[in-house]
Amino acid sequence: MSSSHVNASLIVTGSFGIALGVRLVALPIARVEVPQRVSTVPSTSAAEPAQPESLAASLVGKDPFRVARRSSPVSYDPVRLAQPVAPRPPMPALALVGIVWDTGRKPTALVEGIPGVDGTRPVEQGDTVGGLRVRKILRDRVVITGLDTTWTLTVREPWR
Repeated sequence: MSSSHVNASLIVTGSFGIALGVRLVALPIARVEVPQRVSTVPSTSAAEPAQPESLAASLVGKDPFRVARRSSPVSYDPVRLAQPVAPRPPMPALALVGIVWDTGRKPTALVEGIPGVDGTRPVEQGDTVGGLRVRKILRDRVVITGLDTTWTLTVREPWR
């Protein structure tokens, strides 16, 4: 087969593809017809002209933009939208004062800065105080989670 035959077959195939694409875009494959409207109310020969007040009332009564055809339960308040969102409370400044070991079975950590607690608070593993949960108490550190944060506290050593 020569190159001119290949070019001719490509042109014919391309033309057929373009013609098929135009056919599919321009005309539907299956004919779609809207069925005739069936009226259960007998038609009257003389219809009353619509009143502008009644059109507005019917439009407001049946809101065309809501699926339930009812007004929204939440009223629009542009003043409330202009108010800034309340800032998040600041993260507490936690400090580990010390760890008390009872032969390694039930360690207790002394933590300062827990929200809602004045001074140092003794906590054990699994305790929840002020929205903070004590996850682990190890020999040199304590892991506390809460308020979308995880703290790893080490014993503060003022002599260093």
